[in-house]
Amino acid sequence: MLLLLCFALFVALPVSAHAQTTFDVASVRPTTEHVEFERSGQTSVLHGMLRMHDVSLSDCIAFAYGISTSQIVGPASLKDQRYDIIAKGNPDATESQIRQMLQPLLAERFHLTSHGEQKELRGYVLTVVSSSPKNRSKFHPSAADGEVYRQNSASGTVARNITMKQFADFLSGPLEGPVADETNLIGQYDLQLDFAGYVDLTPTDPSERPSAAYILNAALKGELGLQITPRKANFGIIVVDHIEYPTPN
Repeated sequence: MLLLLCFALFVALPVSAHAQTTFDVASVRPTTEHVEFERSGQTSVLHGMLRMHDVSLSDCIAFAYGISTSQIVGPASLKDQRYDIIAKGNPDATESQIRQMLQPLLAERFHLTSHGEQKELRGYVLTVVSSSPKNRSKFHPSAADGEVYRQNSASGTVARNITMKQFADFLSGPLEGPVADETNLIGQYDLQLDFAGYVDLTPTDPSERPSAAYILNAALKGELGLQITPRKANFGIIVVDHIEYPTPN
């Protein structure tokens, strides 16, 4: 509960254009090529360079403020329009600093203004299943610290050098709700998650298909020894009051 309260206080802060740090240069353009199997596009941070490909404005806000897109309220265009963003900062900037630099960039290029509220949301908790041992070939600590890599396929996902907090953030997308990491697993991990071996993905009638939560839980338990549990709680949300769409530059 303390984690949720701290989290709520953080995300309740309004979007501001007055952050202390900004990018040296930045480009914002409409996406010309979509990323297959990725609903939130691709985002990478390396040596002070932020690269976001095929992302929505909702994805950008979520990354900038460390929240899930389910905690953002605004017009449908927040998710409908897609962008490519390349922004360069100090080569020594951390990912946390890059996220902070993105906040004033969104305010400048999209004239984004917003305010924070508290709202009860259906969220999830990611934990370790004590009775289900991990498959060490598919889930193990990374050999060395490095840049996060994650790639979806038609039936699963693979990741390297990912923290459990980052993995929980990824799961919030298909679950359409915030996911809190309570695994107590420290450091970076390599993992391989294959849904096909646990559920029937062949039904063509959407009403016959299992839910995303069911599919994920089956694969998480069987492959990684993890599980997600539903939990309703008050979360901080960002309500978008105003946006304007930029011209390419």
